[in-house]
Amino acid sequence: MKDGTVLLVDDEPVVLQVNAAAVRHFGFEAMIAETAEEAAGLVRVHQPALIISDIQMPGEGGFDFLEGLERTGLKNMPAIYLTGYDDIDIVRGGLRAGGDDFIIKGGPVEALRHRIAFWMASGFKELPADVRRRALQSANQAKGDSFGGVEANFAGASKLVQSVKKKIAMELADLPKAYGARQVERVCFMGRLSNLVIKESSAFGDLIRFPEHIDAVVRQLDVAWAKDMAPLFTRFEDWSCDTRFVLAGVEKLKPFRKYSWFLEEMQT
Repeated sequence: MKDGTVLLVDDEPVVLQVNAAAVRHFGFEAMIAETAEEAAGLVRVHQPALIISDIQMPGEGGFDFLEGLERTGLKNMPAIYLTGYDDIDIVRGGLRAGGDDFIIKGGPVEALRHRIAFWMASGFKELPADVRRRALQSANQAKGDSFGGVEANFAGASKLVQSVKKKIAMELADLPKAYGARQVERVCFMGRLSNLVIKESSAFGDLIRFPEHIDAVVRQLDVAWAKDMAPLFTRFEDWSCDTRFVLAGVEKLKPFRKYSWFLEEMQT
């Protein structure tokens, strides 16, 4: 299979065909599976770039499907859950199983197209582990009777993005124009941006869409190296495990030689 293949998993043939059309709209190849068992076999052989799976299916469901991929080490691509049940337990279960995003089944096809475009182009391969933990903790604290629906919990994204963009743009304005030309500076920037987005996130919906917020801020900033961030996003989990990434996140942006951890390394 060529790169850019999307695996669609659903027991309803009509839904599969509609979603396959959305995938092909962007020029990607679509594979379809009507059961979780069939889908697992396709993942094992073809390693698709993105999975879009129904949750409620006869036999093994969507949660079991992704849990099985995680258990066998095959979950190395983002997975969007399609659900006809718009309640908080779906979000909790989906996050635990390894889902990275959620779409309400039967909604506007443009919403699905937007999610496909993001995950296939941004570079992110999953919802980062620390962000997933935070999102699940927030979802566990949410009350079911005041849930309001999946889409409603993603509604504040635009305000969050603009707030973070304003803050980090002010920090960038105080740096030399050549800032960001070096990869180490872009990694430090990514750590700082991640910290700001997490601080601005007020609920599980903000955290689930963390990768999109990061990507949106970068695309809206007037920096020449914006296009160079996608390869770093691909390895976000690895970078986030580096102590220097974490330390850079808690301070305002600065030339990397001025970070205390850099000075300490130079002295050893």
